[in-house]
Amino acid sequence: MDKVKKVVSCFILCALILSLCACGKENKDNAAVYEETIGGLKDDELFVIIDTNAPLPVLLVTSQVYDDGTGKQASIACDVYYLADNEVKKIGTIESMGTAYPIAYDDTGIYTASGHAMQRYEIEKSGTLKLAEGILEQFDENGNASYIMTSGNETKTISEEDYYAAFEKYSNAAVVGFAYGASDAAE
Repeated sequence: MDKVKKVVSCFILCALILSLCACGKENKDNAAVYEETIGGLKDDELFVIIDTNAPLPVLLVTSQVYDDGTGKQASIACDVYYLADNEVKKIGTIESMGTAYPIAYDDTGIYTASGHAMQRYEIEKSGTLKLAEGILEQFDENGNASYIMTSGNETKTISEEDYYAAFEKYSNAAVVGFAYGASDAAE
């Protein structure tokens, strides 16, 4: 009986937070579209709804979190859900390489990273998750570094300064804080 109460309470709290997330956000008041998806999450799954470059809010779901040192439940891997063709669909999975590089976001996209790379993903109007920008530091057999940037269909060699300037976007982005529901999200 306690489990049923917990599930019902969690569902009600989720509906409440979805309503609160949608308040006052121009053109992004459709967060409630994720209510059914959130209601179907497993007990060990956490979620967050974020505003990024996409026309609608984006739902991120993970079952693997850690405290990032600031009290946020961060993750290095998550599934990305988005409303496309009038239904919520899982449009991809993104992953960073190590807890030093939690998934982050800003108004231009969702970021993943590692010690020698960074990726920025965007969601197109069609609901497709695409790699918008990626940078990579690689080393030759003599230990000399080179820097590569991929943007759209174009790949080019960039300077070390350009590499660090691009990586700075990730550093300035907000770490995604996952939660189980309204009570977690308020913290």
